[in-house]
Amino acid sequence: MREIERIKESIAKEKISPIYLWYGEDRFLIKEGLQVLKSFYLRTDPSGSGIEVIDPKEMTPAEIVERANTMSFFANRLVVVDEVSYFQDGQTLDLEPLLGYLSNPNPSTCLLLIAQSVHKGRKLYKAIDRLGEIIEFSSPKRPQEWISWVQSELKARGKSMDAQTTAQFIEWAGHQTGVLSQELDKLVVYVGNRAKITIEDVKLITPRTIEASIFDLLDAVAVRSAAKAIQTLREVLREEHPIKVLTLMVRQVRLLLGCDALRRRGGNVTEVSSALGIKPYEAQKIWQQSLKLSTQQLSKGLSECLNTDVALKSGGGDPGFLLEMMIVKFCEEEVS
Repeated sequence: MREIERIKESIAKEKISPIYLWYGEDRFLIKEGLQVLKSFYLRTDPSGSGIEVIDPKEMTPAEIVERANTMSFFANRLVVVDEVSYFQDGQTLDLEPLLGYLSNPNPSTCLLLIAQSVHKGRKLYKAIDRLGEIIEFSSPKRPQEWISWVQSELKARGKSMDAQTTAQFIEWAGHQTGVLSQELDKLVVYVGNRAKITIEDVKLITPRTIEASIFDLLDAVAVRSAAKAIQTLREVLREEHPIKVLTLMVRQVRLLLGCDALRRRGGNVTEVSSALGIKPYEAQKIWQQSLKLSTQQLSKGLSECLNTDVALKSGGGDPGFLLEMMIVKFCEEEVS
């Protein structure tokens, strides 16, 4: 991702900011960025004694500033403060020491603050934006961005996939950068010296997420193929608890109904993400699937899901059988 490249560029030019704020939803990318930044300090001090990681729950901002001002035998120090809450509404800590430090930071120390989320209107955020450097770490949003990210990771590993195989890999492994990276590592080991990873490799090595299987199940329902849908359901139930499967089914059908309602009142795919509170890549998939299922079929499907939920929780029969009956009813022809 571009965030990692920014850090590498700073290291290459030896222009590391005296204070950073890193934040975002993607902890894997933040962790990767931190490893890159640490590598700079490990060059001159392989022992890592010039790197300090601080828990902000155990130190006040004044104590953190004191640590940042501490001189080291080695030329440079990295002080990492992880999971800070300084940028949230309602925090009551005295941040004046940090604000004062920003105006005159220790030139031999890089002070890195890491947060999950931030309020950009806060005084400390604005000060860092003006005097330091802020990097947001976010996962890819759209399908093409995910494909580009995976192919970039493959290039770094000396491997490649064509676009179709990459898309299939993402569908099977899910949309978490950390999980995808681990699965790529497995594929790299499996193919050995071979440069190109094929769709057959992916199908053999990469486990399919339950979310991907639910999509396939509903695709089968859309064409009223009860046999295909039940086959997919049985494959999922070998790995997942029936309640979890049903919960994901209910969520999926509700999202599909939301897309259906949005489309009927003149909305389009670009509105789905904000309207339903889901990520853009999922919004596009849900929208495309909603085109295959009628309003009546979706409403009936939700009703069957809820009836099955009651039966499962009240001990109304074998869970697998109840879910299969639900799918059969979901696939029945509509009565006009």
